[in-house]
Amino acid sequence: MRRPLAEASAATHSTRDRLLRAAIRVVATEGLPKLTLEAVARAAGVSKGGLLYHFPTKDALIQALIETFIAEWERAMTLERARDPEPDKPGRWLRAYVRASFAEFDPHETLTLGLAQGDRAGLLAALAVSPELLGLIRAAYERWHRLLVSDGLDDAVATAIRFAADGFTLRKASAWPLRPARRAVTPAPLRGL
Repeated sequence: MRRPLAEASAATHSTRDRLLRAAIRVVATEGLPKLTLEAVARAAGVSKGGLLYHFPTKDALIQALIETFIAEWERAMTLERARDPEPDKPGRWLRAYVRASFAEFDPHETLTLGLAQGDRAGLLAALAVSPELLGLIRAAYERWHRLLVSDGLDDAVATAIRFAADGFTLRKASAWPLRPARRAVTPAPLRGL
């Protein structure tokens, strides 16, 4: 019996998501060198042929992970911007970026943003293994930065605040030590923008 197109599409989407989640687990738990098509297929519980249907190469899989992160991040920023309690105040995109940077995401609702902040930054760093893939990340950050500096704030101020939010996330990824008293205080000034 044939499934209706909508059901087939949902099943395909579900398998693709399961493969992406499995790839994220492999990178997060075993590191990028262990990210093989076989490891992902095994972790997802699908055949290698089933994986190859969605991702014919490892680079295609990595590109899909990066594109998923970018799309999820853009949705998170847009949602935070829509929630802004002061929509007429300059810096709305910057406030959205900062709030999204420190937000806790449900891992059942997102593929990449559900990772802890440090794991998310580490995943992006690990995935940027080629100039082409790094170019996807750079282009996204450049696009986001243009939004942040075109929103009524001084460019230097917006840039400094964005770098502070990015730095906090990267610090978590690298596990650099931070004294407990500072750990609780660090994001507070950024969240209050």
